[in-house]
Amino acid sequence: MSIHTSSPTRIADNANIFGLVRAFGYILTGVLAFGLATGGLFPLIGLRLQEQGASDLLIGLITSVFFAGTFAASLLTERIIARIRHVRTFSFLAATAGISTIGLALSDAAIVWVVLRFVTGFCLGGYYVVVESWINYAASNNTRARGMSIYEATRMLGIAISPFVLGFGLGGEPYVLAGLLFILAIIPLVFCTLEEPRQNAPGTLPFTRLLAAAPLGILAAFVSGSVNAAFYGMSGVYGARAGLSSTEIAFFIAAMLIGPTFSHPIMGAAADRVGRLPVLLIAAVGSATAAAMIALLTPGFWGLAGLSFLVGGFSHPVYSLGVAYVNDQLDPGDFVRAGGALLIAFCLGTTFGPTAAALTMSAFGDIGLYIFLAAILLSVAAAVVVTQGRTNRVMQTL
Repeated sequence: MSIHTSSPTRIADNANIFGLVRAFGYILTGVLAFGLATGGLFPLIGLRLQEQGASDLLIGLITSVFFAGTFAASLLTERIIARIRHVRTFSFLAATAGISTIGLALSDAAIVWVVLRFVTGFCLGGYYVVVESWINYAASNNTRARGMSIYEATRMLGIAISPFVLGFGLGGEPYVLAGLLFILAIIPLVFCTLEEPRQNAPGTLPFTRLLAAAPLGILAAFVSGSVNAAFYGMSGVYGARAGLSSTEIAFFIAAMLIGPTFSHPIMGAAADRVGRLPVLLIAAVGSATAAAMIALLTPGFWGLAGLSFLVGGFSHPVYSLGVAYVNDQLDPGDFVRAGGALLIAFCLGTTFGPTAAALTMSAFGDIGLYIFLAAILLSVAAAVVVTQGRTNRVMQTL
């Protein structure tokens, strides 16, 4: 029996930005709740573990198992969706994430925290596959980049605000509040009337075939994961060694999170108008240039905050533009499988990024963080140029 209150709908080809916001409103409300629940958990968990005298190894393990759960979700979510569809899968993941997060307030045992954070990571990875494949399916090639950009802007807004929302709690309350936000995300999705994506049989789009069809999208997802993980993992170290206070460190990190909230809608609209590749090139070159300026100029606090705003504002759309580019090439029934494959690439990037950034910092000093960010973002720019050249040659032969 369907849970929808009316017949399923798709997004019109000529929908404007406000029409897209209205059409995706229920999904975006759930996305905002997820962002509010997740953004502040990492620093809160780190602080609580430090207060309990946990070793650096344990803190690192609890962080790593979260991303291991996300990686597991990239492999398994497709099968869950095939059995119970998108709305029920989202509800299952949101409820489970809520329970596992509230569980953090009920025990201090390390093994319990390891298990609970793995479960939460799995739920977050599954949520990415569900929401992104749904948005890509409901949108057309003419509206897909804007749809993804609105989703990313909403997600980043929730993550940016989350530390201020969850930080007001005391003791176990932040975990209870985060858990309730996960569970509350279910409510708007129940009323969503967008058509749930159809799904081709499992195995019809192997990862190797996706890589051959749209390598630029895979690279964009990998680089995006690398940039995000490297920045969040090493930016605090950079700030502390630069002599910034804890408040200043928090501010310049927040600047990188707030930047995408403003840039995503603009770049998404541009990508739907002039094409994915030109805008992706601007995003990659713009973020690489801002990162290189930090490395070359070693600016003071306000310069660092402003350039971090630009690094985040230009680099975050690399992922959504890459996803839109990939899905433009695929049958809609393969969007779920593609979402899982892109999440695999993103997770591989999160594994690679912090280590590569740390090695670059060892070789070049603290500015190595931004040297690494600039270099890996320029790899996307180079790939765009190559892809555009191939596309032009194909068009000339037709």
